[in-house]
Amino acid sequence: MDLTRSRMGLLAVISLLAVVFTAALTFATLQLPVILGSWLSNYFPDIHPVIEPERIAEFMVIVRPIGYACLIAIAVLIVAGFVTGKRKLSVFGSFAFFLPTFGYFFASMFFLAGLGILRIPFIPFWDPSISLMNFGDISYLPYMALVYPFWLAGVDIRMAISWVAVGLGLFIFVLGTITWFYGKAQRRKTVDFWIYRYTRHPQYLGFIIWSYGVMLIAAQQPVPMGGANPGASLPWLLTSLVIICIALAEENRMRKEDSNGYLQYTAGAPFMFPIPRFVATLITSPIRLLLKKNRPETGKELLATFAVYAALLILLSLPFVLLDWPDGLGWSDWPGYVPGIP
Repeated sequence: MDLTRSRMGLLAVISLLAVVFTAALTFATLQLPVILGSWLSNYFPDIHPVIEPERIAEFMVIVRPIGYACLIAIAVLIVAGFVTGKRKLSVFGSFAFFLPTFGYFFASMFFLAGLGILRIPFIPFWDPSISLMNFGDISYLPYMALVYPFWLAGVDIRMAISWVAVGLGLFIFVLGTITWFYGKAQRRKTVDFWIYRYTRHPQYLGFIIWSYGVMLIAAQQPVPMGGANPGASLPWLLTSLVIICIALAEENRMRKEDSNGYLQYTAGAPFMFPIPRFVATLITSPIRLLLKKNRPETGKELLATFAVYAALLILLSLPFVLLDWPDGLGWSDWPGYVPGIP
């Protein structure tokens, strides 16, 4: 009885910590960019693209090489992490690739003003004739499915959905971290309880959901790039694929360290979240056709997996790009004006 009470007390403390940390991290996600943007605006002031085009041209000459260098460095980190098996390099690279998304949080006439300077690595994806940033717009499908029915009823839940995703992602991440530490304190080779019963990678799942919410917030910010908001769907898409490949690499390691125990665990717990078997079969079919096996096992196979799924998802995003949809200000004002909603 005392042992049960002790465990219940520990569970209550862990749950409280998870809620408090999630609330704090959610607040930091939404407020820190505003604070940093105000501070950085002293060093990277706004420039009007019509009134001062010469200043913008001079500034771009300086920052464009920096943007390419940053992008190359991030790509090298991600690839090196897979090839050498040092997953931390890939994790750091994927986060560094998504970090410029926060530059959208500081609305300005010139897209690199204030906190927008973080978007320097995105410069190679921006083209006057076609926005490469939109080649990940297939990512908005879940958002569209949730927002549009409410929009038809005259209810705007766009920002609410974004906040919920941020908070939910951080809650899953924190709960997964606490569970992992508790399991390691018990000297378990495989953590298979609490949230790990429902996802084998709660921290990565939490990061993906959190970053999806951040991407949605970025897409709804006004006035970047002189009134057009290309969003950050492609960076989110590529970052999420890198995270999934990192999770696959970790599973390969666990299969070697605790083959029997981990295989038994994977038979009952989903990879990221529960999905119907036929959907899982459909999703994994490209890699089975490519590698003639159920999962990638080497660094090169992981890179091939990333490339295949990135290419497929970019192809699925082509209709958005070719139709230039949504028109107007893009995702920042989709699905449009609703009577009664400011």
